[in-house]
Amino acid sequence: MKTLPATQPSRTRLFVILMAMVFSLSPFAIDMYLPALPTMAAHFASDMDAMEASVAVYLLAFALGQFIFGALADSVDKSKLLMFGLAGFAMASVFIAVSDSQTSLYVWRALQAFSAGTSVVVYALIQQKYSTKQSSQIISYVMSVVVIAPMIAPLIGGQILLIFSWKMIFYVLAGYALVALLVIQGVQLGREKLLPKSETKPLNFANLKNGYKHIFSNSTTLAYVLAGGFSFAGLFAFVSGSPFVYMEYFKASPELFGGLVALNALAMVGMNLVNAKLLGDMDPTKKLIAGGFLLAAVSINLMAVAYFNLGLSFVVAAVVMYVGCLGLTAANAIAGALASAKQYAGMVSGVNGVLQFGLGAGASFAVSVAASTSAMTMNATMAVCGLLSFACVLLLLFKQSRANKLDQQLVSGEGI
Repeated sequence: MKTLPATQPSRTRLFVILMAMVFSLSPFAIDMYLPALPTMAAHFASDMDAMEASVAVYLLAFALGQFIFGALADSVDKSKLLMFGLAGFAMASVFIAVSDSQTSLYVWRALQAFSAGTSVVVYALIQQKYSTKQSSQIISYVMSVVVIAPMIAPLIGGQILLIFSWKMIFYVLAGYALVALLVIQGVQLGREKLLPKSETKPLNFANLKNGYKHIFSNSTTLAYVLAGGFSFAGLFAFVSGSPFVYMEYFKASPELFGGLVALNALAMVGMNLVNAKLLGDMDPTKKLIAGGFLLAAVSINLMAVAYFNLGLSFVVAAVVMYVGCLGLTAANAIAGALASAKQYAGMVSGVNGVLQFGLGAGASFAVSVAASTSAMTMNATMAVCGLLSFACVLLLLFKQSRANKLDQQLVSGEGI
């Protein structure tokens, strides 16, 4: 595995920025056009439910794209796959802007999301370019940037809508993707390529079968993926339940609600930076285990806060602590999964993306269908997600302890 020399920090920063730009495509595509939904409903002579359905179309197509491109990533040069996705995203964004029917909107929205699914190769590129410890750092930096995108996307979309029209939002998204494409293409033409050339193997059924068999039969890889997936599912539960809990149950104003949600983003950014800077030399699995224990404690606190019906400030504090723990679990979980999957990094990235969205959708659905009369439904769902993540961390701890004992036995045997 090639490691970027420490004497080239500017290239590392450029790599992080490019990967963050690619990974931010979907948060921008999902959230930037939300302020324009009423205007779009009027344009297409439709209703808000039909326009909101375009969000679901995007999420489904994005999950499918991650699954397919994740499988392709081990057989196709990852940098070329990434540029193909950026070109497809830009083209689909333009066609969304010129759509004249609701059906064409859905079709191009699905293609836009499917193309964005190539972002799944970002993790595999990081794993290919850096060591396991460095991968955890780089992923943390990328996530620190990406987590800001959902916060600013609606604000940007709202400003564009005030000056231009809803169509301009999608033209801007197309331009954003093209800028990323041109920069990547430009740096790849240099003497020292920023994105490494992938080692590929033939794309056939046997290789795909062997790859998925390796991933799904490897309990360590699955434990890493599920530890990150379950912890992130708790965030989806918060997104689904927080409007009722904060604004209806605790009567927070919309302005206060926005500020309280922003605290979560700050907590995640802060903990990701701690993970990358202060704990950068620590083994990712050890950081994940520490994060899992913290997450378990926070999950129990979430349940206690809801059970004793404590005030808004207690709920907010517990949620912020939960989201902060994601800065330790998410980046380290995927770094560990990539290291354990070895030559199937692309596939495990795709599986990670699909499971993350699937578990998140399940947690969100559980909160949505439950009859909420207090903070209990949201808090309990988040707590269950956190404890399931902790169970996966315990499995990793058990496996690590057993491996250490075997190593000690081997050393003792050699000594004898």
